Amino acid sequence: MTGLVNRHPWIPYVIPFVLFVVLTEVQRLVPGGAVWIYPTKAVLVVLALVALRRWLVPEGGASLPAAVGTGLVVLVLWILPEGLYPRLGAVAPFDPFQALPRGQAYLWIAVRLIGAAVIVPIVEEFFWRGFLIRWLVRADFRGVALGTFTWYSFLATSVLFAVEHDRWLVGLMAGVAYNLLYYRTRSLKACIVSHAVTNLGLGVYVLATAQWRFW
Repeated sequence: MTGLVNRHPWIPYVIPFVLFVVLTEVQRLVPGGAVWIYPTKAVLVVLALVALRRWLVPEGGASLPAAVGTGLVVLVLWILPEGLYPRLGAVAPFDPFQALPRGQAYLWIAVRLIGAAVIVPIVEEFFWRGFLIRWLVRADFRGVALGTFTWYSFLATSVLFAVEHDRWLVGLMAGVAYNLLYYRTRSLKACIVSHAVTNLGLGVYVLATAQWRFW
């Protein structure tokens, strides 16, 4: 594995993300897939992260005030414009209490919350701001210091982050916000924390309001 990663240093940053995205698309296509594909996806992605963990060390300090503040701003931006713009390929909301017995529903929710607040921030931030935003500056991305700014890498990652999400408008705003945090703090760790704050807050909002469409 070490020799392979030395030849292709993008592997630890890209493979977990690609696995996550592919399984997410499969989940969209399979009727009732959320019941079993999401937990399967979470397990497989965690296994990939564990296998590649020696190369996935977030650089930079946590910068907690900036990270938490950005995460909360993105949370508000994610919720407020709901219904004011068309979504990309939206799927029907999945209510676990309608699809599963109550005990299994709580277990599914726990897996979903861990996936959103822990797995997704690690996978996405290592890809978007650990790899792609630097690779777009120079192919030898490991030689690009965190926080290196170019208009091309900033705009491209913001737009692509938007396209990854069916809520493309708020996805764009989130991509811009996380990128600005990255430039300000020069810290991948801060981006992971911020993304985790957003996703955890959204999960709490979903559970408190039963607005399952956000999941």
